[in-house]
Amino acid sequence: MSLMELGSIRKSYSKYKDIISFNKNIIIAAIITAIADVFIVNYASVLYPTNYLLISIISLVADFLIFNIIFIILYFVDNRSKYVNPDGSKNIQKIKQDLKKLITIIGLAEISYLATKFFSTYVIFESFSIVPSVISIITTVIAWIFYIIIANIMARKQKLFH
Repeated sequence: MSLMELGSIRKSYSKYKDIISFNKNIIIAAIITAIADVFIVNYASVLYPTNYLLISIISLVADFLIFNIIFIILYFVDNRSKYVNPDGSKNIQKIKQDLKKLITIIGLAEISYLATKFFSTYVIFESFSIVPSVISIITTVIAWIFYIIIANIMARKQKLFH
């Protein structure tokens, strides 16, 4: 790789560093959530073997809690330097502005995720005879695709990284 190519890569990374970090946090939180959901769906299907609606609800609530807690922690750890004034004090105004934007972004993306996850889990349980852990993986991947698309569109519209 030439020095020009390396410089170009560094320049591109620098330009898109915030959105890369944002997506990295989404992906890390999603992977942890997906792994946890496999165990949760398996356990729920043992407890309620024919109640697909309840299994879907349990999976949905667990996904919501696990993902949001992990994502918020990762986001604020990665961006803590953005919220410090030159004198070392916290920039409360910037925190509030970005928190409002982040809640809007996550909220809309979460709605698309939850709807997709819930309906796809229910439909696949009703339509196919597949191992619950495989259903969990399939529905989680489908829902995360929608989530990431909506989150990135909203981050741009809300100008989260400006």
